[in-house]
Amino acid sequence: MLRNKEFRTIIIKLLILQLLFALVGFFTINMAMDKVNAKIVQRDWALVGNLIKDNSELKEDIIPYITKGATKEDIKLGQQILKDYGYDIEMDKEYQPILKGLTPNIQVTLFILILLFIIPLGFIVMMEYKKIYSKVQGVSNAAEKVVEGDFSIYLDEEGEGDFNILNHRFNQMANRLENSLNILEQDKIFLKNMISDISHQLKTPLSSLIVLNDILMGDNTMDVGTQTKFLEKTKEQLERMEWLIINLLKVARIEAGAIDFKKENILLKDALNIALKALAPQLENQNINIKGDLGSWFYGDIDWTAEALINIIKNAGEHGGGEIEIILEDTPLFSSIVIKDNGEGIDKKHIPHIFERFYKVSSEVKPESIGIGLNLAKLIIESQEGAISVKSKKNYGTEFTITFLKNKGNLTKL
Repeated sequence: MLRNKEFRTIIIKLLILQLLFALVGFFTINMAMDKVNAKIVQRDWALVGNLIKDNSELKEDIIPYITKGATKEDIKLGQQILKDYGYDIEMDKEYQPILKGLTPNIQVTLFILILLFIIPLGFIVMMEYKKIYSKVQGVSNAAEKVVEGDFSIYLDEEGEGDFNILNHRFNQMANRLENSLNILEQDKIFLKNMISDISHQLKTPLSSLIVLNDILMGDNTMDVGTQTKFLEKTKEQLERMEWLIINLLKVARIEAGAIDFKKENILLKDALNIALKALAPQLENQNINIKGDLGSWFYGDIDWTAEALINIIKNAGEHGGGEIEIILEDTPLFSSIVIKDNGEGIDKKHIPHIFERFYKVSSEVKPESIGIGLNLAKLIIESQEGAISVKSKKNYGTEFTITFLKNKGNLTKL
């Protein structure tokens, strides 16, 4: 509790107030005692003077009684004598000559002392309550603004004490809530865009399938050869839809953070071999030249990296001129793989957009391209803290460069 600034302030003020009250009380009681003492002395003076005035021989007997105190026998004898006159311990203080006139003064003084303690105490409690209430009200008002969607509010958290801790935690809560709402909004936009993209991309192949199906069902005289051609086109559209859906799901999982990429030392050539093996049927007519440092390695997921390479090499094969050059490079800080083709190239105006989802460059070689492969490749590479860039010149070919920084804790080469 002592770490609480407000609590410490109250304790210090109360201690000061109690100290002042104790000092004032001490001096007041001391003054009252002085008055009582003066009354007693005056009574003794009067008593001795009255007795010795007519009986001077009693002086030696009375003086020790006054200066040294009475014996028990004297007290008992005096009690018996004075009791007959109503003068004893149980008599009302108002009839005590010494206290007569002092009792009201003492009572008034004590009452004033109590007021002098209670009034400052009430003032201290009220002021501290106002301070605490003001801080609580500040937190309450800030909470209302957050509920209304205003996250610009910031509570002062400088200093020490429970309220500063509360303000710090409130600011943290507001920031986390704002981030969560932003993420939810981004997820909402992402889902909306994804549904729109899927609907748009599936519309064309579905329309083609419907037309082909109507033709097949509506023409009973169609020969087998024509039917086979229509069925082959139907199969192409179905395969296109399957490829589109599979890759869209991969994109969605990566963007949603649902993929747990492995973190292990792998050779780039191993990921490249997986990609080339998967693309073997499509690359039969391509001349592939691999060179560079075959020991080049990085820290990542071999399967997902191979997936990215598949999309980039596939793009080079579809838009290239029959030559694909792959260069592996390795340095102490990073490793890279460069994929070049000698195809039609990409117009300069399209370069900044080719990694966008469903962005298609008009191409004579592959007009039916969907435009999702390069976007997927970029997502995979960047999710592993890598980078991808592209250079291209119209009619001369395109060059993709993938770079992976090596993890500081894994600089031991395989």
